[in-house]
Amino acid sequence: MEAKRVERILTLVDEQIIRTLLYYDIFNYPLKSEEIIRFLGIPAISHSVFVSRINFLKEQKIIFQFGNFFSLKDNMAFIERRIKGNREAEKFLLLAAKKARFISRFPFVRGVLASGSLSKGYMDENSDLDFFIITAPKRLWIARTLLVLYKRLFLFNAHKYFCVNYFVDEDHLEIEEKNLFTATELATVIPLYGVNQFENLHQRNAWITDFFPNYEKRDVSNVPVSIPSIRKRLIEKCLGGWFGSYLEKYFRHKTLSRWKRLYEKDYSASDFKVAFKSKSYAAKNHDKNFQRRVMDIYQDKLKSAGLNSNGQFNWASRSNSTLVTGKLH
Repeated sequence: MEAKRVERILTLVDEQIIRTLLYYDIFNYPLKSEEIIRFLGIPAISHSVFVSRINFLKEQKIIFQFGNFFSLKDNMAFIERRIKGNREAEKFLLLAAKKARFISRFPFVRGVLASGSLSKGYMDENSDLDFFIITAPKRLWIARTLLVLYKRLFLFNAHKYFCVNYFVDEDHLEIEEKNLFTATELATVIPLYGVNQFENLHQRNAWITDFFPNYEKRDVSNVPVSIPSIRKRLIEKCLGGWFGSYLEKYFRHKTLSRWKRLYEKDYSASDFKVAFKSKSYAAKNHDKNFQRRVMDIYQDKLKSAGLNSNGQFNWASRSNSTLVTGKLH
């Protein structure tokens, strides 16, 4: 049976709460109140205002509360799923830290961060350990190739515990695609190695506060400083100069040629450039173009809810008392 469409008069705070829950609804992931506030698209509001608007949305049966969790779905199963996934994530975080120490030993690796579902505090049987790698300048493709070769030769190309699919170098830390998806990824990455690189990453991507004005960076007190060992420095020296530059260009060319052969026919030119980024200073390969899929689903959810798709920037000059019409299924 088709769900009944209801129409309500919503304040700006109401709409932003719904927008935040809609994004995580893509992943069937209920949020706690502090998480909703952290990812609101408007500056901090008083606790009393937040509680008041949450209660209003609950009374209208637009959102539902289960203990400390809030969801757009009236289904306890998603709460149980999240709690189980959070417990698994705690276990996997210890494994991720060990993997990060191993990855940090590879030549030209300067920073290792956990991304993907683990960075959101969730893991299940379908989740991979995703790593965001920061490399030395002009040697990104050597670092990437060595890590990929290790995965193929010793892990038989398994992704479960060693998914290295996003690389940037220290001189190009600003992420070029600036949208809700990339802002969410940057706001949730967990630094595991290279504290200075993590700090620089966030300084260069201060734009994420345009999406999340209440964002606070993770604690870095226990993150190791990136200090290459003597062995690593010797290897890097051998891969320096003209020989290293030749390998860098060669690995980049071979990788891009392979990606084009396998995937280019399935994507538009613009989508291919995003899903298979192959610049001298950045590399990414998402063969399912996850970013595009998530943003498309989010736009559909906004449309179904009767909300516009212009995002948080609409509200810069509008009062918190602004009324908008919202429709939810």
